[in-house]
This record gives sequence, C-alpha cells and structure tokens, in this order.
Amino acid sequence: MSENERDFARAVARLHIDAEPNPAHKQRLRRQMMQAYAEAAGREAAVATRNTSRLTHRAWWSPAKLAVAAAIVVAAGAGLWKVFGPGGGPASVAQICRATREMPWLHAVTTSEERGQVRTEEHWYDFAGEKAYVVRADGSVSCREYGAERRELTYSPRVRALAVTDLPARGVWGAASAYTAVDAFAVFAAQDDVEVRQWPEQFEGQAVRAYEMKKAEPGITTGGRAVASLRVKMMTDPETSRIVAADVEHRDAVGTALARRQWVMSYPLSGPQSVYDLGVPRSARVVEMRKSYIGTPGDVPMPAPSGTPASRLVPLKIDLPKPTFMGAPHDHRVPRLARPRRAPRPPFLVPPGTANVALGKPVRASDEDPVIGRLEMITDGDKEAADGSFVELGPSLQHVTIDLGDRCEIFAIVVWHYHQQPRVYFDVVVQVCDEPSFKRGVTTVFNNDIDGSARFGRGGDLHYTETNEGKLIDTRGVQGRYVRLYSNGNTSDDQNHYIEVEVYGRRSP
Repeated sequence: MSENERDFARAVARLHIDAEPNPAHKQRLRRQMMQAYAEAAGREAAVATRNTSRLTHRAWWSPAKLAVAAAIVVAAGAGLWKVFGPGGGPASVAQICRATREMPWLHAVTTSEERGQVRTEEHWYDFAGEKAYVVRADGSVSCREYGAERRELTYSPRVRALAVTDLPARGVWGAASAYTAVDAFAVFAAQDDVEVRQWPEQFEGQAVRAYEMKKAEPGITTGGRAVASLRVKMMTDPETSRIVAADVEHRDAVGTALARRQWVMSYPLSGPQSVYDLGVPRSARVVEMRKSYIGTPGDVPMPAPSGTPASRLVPLKIDLPKPTFMGAPHDHRVPRLARPRRAPRPPFLVPPGTANVALGKPVRASDEDPVIGRLEMITDGDKEAADGSFVELGPSLQHVTIDLGDRCEIFAIVVWHYHQQPRVYFDVVVQVCDEPSFKRGVTTVFNNDIDGSARFGRGGDLHYTETNEGKLIDTRGVQGRYVRLYSNGNTSDDQNHYIEVEVYGRRSP
C-alpha cells in the first residue's frame, strides 16, 4: 500500500462512517478518492517546484483537510446509494416498471384524443392474476387473461353477448408480454432506437420525475395521417418509483400531435374478480370463438372464477343531481388543485349490499344554529342545487358530524358542499371515529389542508372544484359509527355549505 493510500485509510477510519453499502460501491469510492488525491498531489507538486516555501506553509494534504474531504465524498456516495441504488442515478424505466408491477392492483383512467374525438376508459391491472380489464364509455368491457389461460373476453352491450377469443400472439408494440401499459412502456424503452431522457417535474401539485421516450416511426399512419414519431412520457413517484401518470403521443413530421392518450394511475388494495364485477350482466350469452376450444363453438355457460364468490364487487350506484353549469374551470389561483375530468366519473366498485347508511341519520355541527337551512337537510337525500336545499354555516373552520347509529364498514363518502357554481372549499378534512368526541381512535380519510391550519397536520389530498357529481372519497373499508367533515370557507366567500353527505357502507359484523 502506498503512503497516500495509508493516509487516506487512516483519515477515513477516524470518521467512523459506514462507507460499505456493498464491496463494489466501496471499491468505486476508493478509486475515485485516490484518483482525486493523485491529481491534486500532481498539481501541488508543480506548485512546489516554483515555490517550495509556499507548499511548506499551506500543505493541502494536512490530516484535518483530508478528513473533511473524505467525509464529503463518502457521505455523498452513501447518500446516493440509498436514494438511487447501485447505479448512482435515478431509477431506470425497467426498474420503474418492476416497482409498479409489485403492487397487487393498478387502476387507471385514460383519455384518448384523436381527430377532435375524446374517449375515456377505465383500466384495471391484476398483476398477480395476470389479467387486464378495460371498461369503455359505451358500456363495453374486455378482459385479457395473459397467464396460463391466454384468452380475451369482450362484452358488447349492443348484442348483450360475451365473446371468448384467443389472446393475440403479441401485445402492445409487438411484445408477447406487453398486455398492460406498464409492460408496454418497458418494452418500448428497451428498443435500441428509443431515446430516453428524464428530469424532475410537478404533476397536479406533486413532485415527480418525468421520463420521456421518443422513437421515429415513419410509414405508420393514424386516422389516415402519416406518423413521424412516437413519444411516451411517464411521471413517477420519486420515493416509490411507481408510475402516477403517462402520456402517449403520435406526432407528424412538424411535431403536431395526431393522437394522444393520457393515463392517471392509482393503486387500490383490490379490484374486479371477473368481467361481471364491471357491469357485464350475468344473463349475457357467452359465445365461444377460440380456435383451440374443444367442443362445439357457440353459446356456453361462463363459470365464476374458481375459489371466489359469484360476485365480490359491484359498481356503486349514485343518483346524481342535475348539473347547474357546464364543465369545471381550472382556477389557477388555488394551489394544488386537481384537474377537472373531461368525462363522467368512472364506476366505483364496492361489495354487494353496500348502501347509503347516512340517509336520514342525525347531524350535529360546530355551528348549531345555521345561517341558512337545517342540519337534518344534510342527510335528507335532496342533492339538488336549489336555493332551499343547502345549509350554510358560519365563517372560519366549521364541522358537521353524522351519527350512523351503528358501527359500520365504510367504503366511500360522497359530499356535495355547493354546486350552483364552480367553487373550491378549503381545509376539507373527513374523519371516522367510534366516539362522538373524536378524541381517540380517529381515522382521517381525506385531508387537503395544505398548511396545517386546521391542526390535523398537512394533508396530501388535492383541492377540487365542486360539481354535481360531488366529491367521492375512497375510505377503503374503514370502520366507525361517526363521520365528521370539516371545511374553512371557499373561493366565493368565508361561509361553509353542505347540500348532502352520503356514506356508503354496511353494518359491521
């Protein structure tokens, strides 16, 4: 070992730093440090030739300075290891897709735009079960089973039939495994002629890392127009490395988007077990069309998935009031505001037997003498935006509390504050508890208080614009007897309003 190496080893030993994420990382850090040491020593030696006395009084390699330098390099290296992994940089597209596939379910709402036409779809990916479901706006439903079964089920509401066909030999972009968007992104990024770049960005108020993948595609057409390139952009959560949104664009030679599809992803704990959970009627006839099918093609019964109940999830039926305005403008003055949807809210799946357990139940409030209306109107079933249908509480932070009468398993809460005009209400916090005092055992299911002024901590949920659909909050089966909702004024005035609150659940066993 050289004298320089011994000095380096002694300096690092005095720091008591864990610099060993693994042996390869240690060796890489050592080589980098020794290279910097040698280069600096060479520069200093040249200076010494010109001015020996200056080197004597300002020796760069003093133990204290060397220790500081070693600390910076080692600590920085260890930090990078923890954040980025052994590659020393952001996660690759392949790593992102693997992290996404580790989740049991992915739910995505997609919007496609082509030639002025907009279509919305709902996608469910069951990664463990190797199934991909799609629900389209026209009521058609499809399921691709790309595991051992390798078949595709397609329901047409026009003919009320469920066709069973062989799964295509290849999925999206020519890969046999790319039957989900996640697989397709990985396959696309791995192609030799695809250019990939990444950078930090903001998406709906959330810090994300954006990945852009581009490829020239001459000779391909979409809608009768020539496509010059394909661009895929993924937004990922930098902490979990999972995809949160994605855009796919086909562009012409001058860069104009000819067709575009957008994904917004979430990761629920469960999803549909069959196409029947997504609205396909069990009375629909099943037409067997597989070439590999042994028997007589035609109408055959469709068995329920083995080991599962006949139907574990059903779409939640929510009767909506009449809309009072068209569209939901995006108010850029409001921070962390969710983008308005361009299509109706996709179906929300719940267990059979789920009902509005808040209907007609008693309501109390921090303002027991409302400025307008009566508290019982909040659970009377009237969701219309008429002047006599809402309750107005005073200014500042106010809350209402609904007593469900029994402990319930709650799957969703839907609240209509006021939808005569597009408004945004602030500090919306929704909690569930078994005690009316909300002092112990409180579960917060929604919180968009961005500064913690309501004293429940800073919330991670987005502000949203009021519409006739109300705000649906996924409560994931939380259990409790009391539901409390807070708000603190809105973009129009300082008052707090409620038209209706619905709590969808069932009595706890």
